[in-house]
Amino acid sequence: MVQNITNQNASFGSISRVGTTPDGRIIYQVNDSSGQEAGKMTVAAQDADLFEKSYNDIMEAAPKIQKYAVEHSSPEAAERRKKTSRIITLLTTLVGVGIPIYLTRKSSSTFKQVFAALGGAIAGLAAGMGLTFATLTPPGMVKFSKASKNLSKIEIQPLNEIA
Repeated sequence: MVQNITNQNASFGSISRVGTTPDGRIIYQVNDSSGQEAGKMTVAAQDADLFEKSYNDIMEAAPKIQKYAVEHSSPEAAERRKKTSRIITLLTTLVGVGIPIYLTRKSSSTFKQVFAALGGAIAGLAAGMGLTFATLTPPGMVKFSKASKNLSKIEIQPLNEIA
């Protein structure tokens, strides 16, 4: 069980566990980046651990993504990433075609060579796309995306306090 989600990166705000509602939901206080209370929300007790872990993952990944965006936001950097992506995909596709052609070079069946080359091209293209994703995706983006997906599955409700 995650117990502490406070003291996170203050530039993004913070969330603190502050209590429990009479019906058993966990109450969280949301503070903005200046430390002022922005509101309160509740999460079902069975979802609290997932909520806290997802929140911590997002807070851990957000500065990395922000730094990557700042460093790679220029048009030149975008063009370099696009060119790198094309080169990686082209090279892995060529290797994917070349290996089956080399391995079937002594085969008398042209049919076998064509289908081996086609399969190799598809495999090389898929490998190129995967390698491009792995090398050009901002650090922390996969973790951020998974945590965001987890949070979208949780029922989070605003706390309506009646004074």
